[in-house]
Amino acid sequence: MDKEILITRLKAKPDLNQFITEAIDNTTTLSSLFEIVLTETSSIKYVCTKIIRMVSEQKPELIYPYFEDISKWLHHKNSFIKWDGILTLSNLLAVDYEDKFGVIYQDYFALIQDPQMITAANAIGNAWRIVLAKPELESYITRRLLEVPKIIYMNKGEPSPECNCIVCGQVLECFEHYFDFSKNQTAMINFAKGQLGSRRKAVAKNAEEFLRRHSDKRV
Repeated sequence: MDKEILITRLKAKPDLNQFITEAIDNTTTLSSLFEIVLTETSSIKYVCTKIIRMVSEQKPELIYPYFEDISKWLHHKNSFIKWDGILTLSNLLAVDYEDKFGVIYQDYFALIQDPQMITAANAIGNAWRIVLAKPELESYITRRLLEVPKIIYMNKGEPSPECNCIVCGQVLECFEHYFDFSKNQTAMINFAKGQLGSRRKAVAKNAEEFLRRHSDKRV
């Protein structure tokens, strides 16, 4: 589909499901979406990255040829594009037969230290998918997640302990997905113990439940 025609249609704010179907059925439409992300200055490019992300959830093999393009989104100055890049890449791990993620995994997990909480939370929230797809990275990923309590996240230009608590809660949820497969269960248990005194009651409760489920399962 011609890029300009596609832009005009997207500006009309249609049902995105229609474009997802078109992108799945037509490689030209998919290619145009990526071109718009590169060249368009309006907010339409954010709609395009969202569509691409949603296609990756259903048909990651269609997005995989654009892996390198999406990897660049991790460094994008716009947070919405960065976040869609994080989520899309995590979906592509299921079809990463060429191990393209092996080239960029350090950049991906460096986002855990991004001062913006949402960026870090997105990277952490999908880390378990990467562990399951790339078990050889499990110890590295777990080590990076264990660093979270010492990381300073910002809110309105000020350090926010509350944001750190939220991200620690994301780490606990991530550990839940792959604890049984981890080689670092003792470290996970110790992390959970450290969250029992969290200022966020929900996180402290999750830590307590995590310990109840897993303390006797360590190998």
